[in-house]
Amino acid sequence: MNETTLDYDGDGGYLWKVVNGETTMYLLGSIHLGHEKFFPLATEIEEAFENSDVILPEINMFEAEVDKEKINKMALFDDNTTLDDVLSEEFYAKLSDIFEAHGMPVETFNHYQPWFVEGLLADLVTKQSVLTPEYGVDLYFLKRALEDDKEIVDLETIETQYEVLSGFSMDTQVQVLESYIETYEEQADWLNQLGYNWVHGNNNSNRDAFVKQLSDRLESVDKEYKEEFNDTRNINMANKLDEILQNDSGQTYFVMVGSAHVVIDPSVPSELEEKGYKIERIY
Repeated sequence: MNETTLDYDGDGGYLWKVVNGETTMYLLGSIHLGHEKFFPLATEIEEAFENSDVILPEINMFEAEVDKEKINKMALFDDNTTLDDVLSEEFYAKLSDIFEAHGMPVETFNHYQPWFVEGLLADLVTKQSVLTPEYGVDLYFLKRALEDDKEIVDLETIETQYEVLSGFSMDTQVQVLESYIETYEEQADWLNQLGYNWVHGNNNSNRDAFVKQLSDRLESVDKEYKEEFNDTRNINMANKLDEILQNDSGQTYFVMVGSAHVVIDPSVPSELEEKGYKIERIY
């Protein structure tokens, strides 16, 4: 897909504010892929960034060092199992057709686990979508943080994110991959719609549609998928933010995480509320 009739000129985002003592923290639900028409974002979001001393993304993509050898080792089956052993004949054939259309022989990836292959499909879908990482909201603010010489502190590492994906049981990995193969032709449209609903999220109907898209995706597989991909990570992020708030440095922090982490409970905001903080939704 190269064109869409969707209008991406909007304000976008979901923004919360937490104050503890002399310390202020803004929490933005962002989106990792975006469109040039997204920007500038809502005044409340732009001002929150401008007023912040420290930026906290999931990962600082400009400094993240990827150990490709380590990731490749994590991605490979650690025994004689192959992809065609764990996928049904039907889905392996469909996967082969998709890869072949992109000049990628499926045999090349037969020793890779389903979670890694699903990531390859997601990359193909991104290229068909009108949204790009170049206009991702995280990247937008990270670039500006570097220009403004703001401090940047990662909430996670690339390794820990890959550990989550590679840590799923084989049953869960197969479910995720087969579901993605089954709906592959619809995925670019799904992404385009997600971006539209995000950037128009100040409209209740778009916000509801956005949350439903994310919820349906997280709950389309078994319980393990949502717990590890979303819930556990949210709890860990909230614990880190709690430490910062308790330290009460007197600085202002701008946290930006994927929107699923702020709108799907147990979310980062709900976890902070559980810890006794008053969370103010400001956009």
